[in-house]
Amino acid sequence: MAKKLLVSIVAFVLCVTVLATEMVVKQKNGENWRINVNEVEEIIFDESIPEDSAILDTSVTPLKFKILSDSTVEVINDDSYREDAFPESITIPAKVRIEGKTYNVISIGDHAFRDCNGLISIKIPNSVSSIGKGAFSYCQSLTSIYIPEGVTSIGSSAFFDCMSLTSIDIPEGVTSIGSSAFGYCIGLTSINIPKSLTFIGYSAFASCRSLTNVNIPESVTTIEEGAFRDCNKLDPKLLVYDKGTKCHGWIGDITKCIAIEIPEGVTSIDYRAFSNCSNLISISIPKSVTSIENFAFYKCSSLISVKIPERVTSIGNYAFSNCSNLDVTIDNSKDNITLGYGVFNLCKSVTYLK
Repeated sequence: MAKKLLVSIVAFVLCVTVLATEMVVKQKNGENWRINVNEVEEIIFDESIPEDSAILDTSVTPLKFKILSDSTVEVINDDSYREDAFPESITIPAKVRIEGKTYNVISIGDHAFRDCNGLISIKIPNSVSSIGKGAFSYCQSLTSIYIPEGVTSIGSSAFFDCMSLTSIDIPEGVTSIGSSAFGYCIGLTSINIPKSLTFIGYSAFASCRSLTNVNIPESVTTIEEGAFRDCNKLDPKLLVYDKGTKCHGWIGDITKCIAIEIPEGVTSIDYRAFSNCSNLISISIPKSVTSIENFAFYKCSSLISVKIPERVTSIGNYAFSNCSNLDVTIDNSKDNITLGYGVFNLCKSVTYLK
């Protein structure tokens, strides 16, 4: 039975090639639509069908894109972003048209907007699933950014030194925050961490000196060293994570770190966990601990005595170095424990009980 064929002149570029009984319609996205001409009674060009407003032609945006696959692109770095004419506010499109073909924007590439000091706000579409390393680093005027729920990872140094950023909501779906992702965001006062998060990288929030509160959900299983270092306005507390097995040390004002009791079940004391806690007088290490990492108690100059339990088999480099008032008692023999370099440099005394 013959049928009518409705063709939008906005949506399609028509190329008709009669080969036997087949007609080929070439669309703007580059794809071909094959139709049996025996089923076509009439072709009608209808201007009433609007073009998809979500699709932005690259000729009308200052953003640059890299083609990743037959259907996807990412926003990439370009020197023009740092020019005075670059907009202060940017909305990244969900779809772009490049040479007549439509692509989905799925990522913001490494260092895409690095050093864009004129950029104040940016909106990221739901199609984006990843923010690359250093993507917005050193955007020191950036005050507002919308991160959609489609994002699952935030790369290392993604927002490093965004000093004007005051708050940010990390959406549900994000599972990892890379190293130094928000490092030196000195204006950041609050941050919402989703329940989907499992990993917080090295120095992820280091030197966020205006940050007053962080609620870490139970989903987080790994917090790497220094994640909250120099966050002096955080509520002072002992941070124990990795399902209760690792003591990451003290977060918040280190001057308030005076007496600590590490809970039973902790097996390791992390790198620099209590380094430079110069007011720390006493600490209780549980019998479950097996390792003390490098610089763990470095320069704890007020620490008077520490008893290291029998199960500890390794103590890292300079772990107790420059603890000038410290008497150390080790409930083990020297032959049963591995010591790093300068472990007890300048300590008052070290005694092995076995």
